Amino acid sequence: MNKLLYILIVIAVIIILAFFVMGMISQKGKALGLKDGHLQACSSTDNCVISEDIDGSSATIEPLIFSEPKPVFMDRLKEAIGTMGGEIVTSDSSYIASTFSSGIFRFVDDVEFRVTNDQQLHFRSSSRVGRKDFGANKKRIEQLKALLADQ
Repeated sequence: MNKLLYILIVIAVIIILAFFVMGMISQKGKALGLKDGHLQACSSTDNCVISEDIDGSSATIEPLIFSEPKPVFMDRLKEAIGTMGGEIVTSDSSYIASTFSSGIFRFVDDVEFRVTNDQQLHFRSSSRVGRKDFGANKKRIEQLKALLADQ
């Protein structure tokens, strides 16, 4: 019995260390950016959501339609990102790249926004490491959309 407990503790420690290492690895890297003026497609549908090229897959989410002038909306978007704990890495008049980090292991997700002249906000939220995010990226975008709709 003691031997089994020792083995289980060693396995648990290895798993926790692996998560810390993955968290450290995720802190290196950057958002993919735009390609031909659009957000780049998700490479995995299990840890990414995107609003461009809606195809009905679990990786797609509807863009947000807004009514105020684009510069005013961009300011609101930046404020909302900060309110949700994100950090803006790159910003211009139509594009924002930001990062969000998880609590304990500090996993980094890249969240990109593209604001169009026809008043649509497109999103791409993707985990840097791992294969699954258990819906975290989609939940984040839904919360952000709700926050922006409330203002």
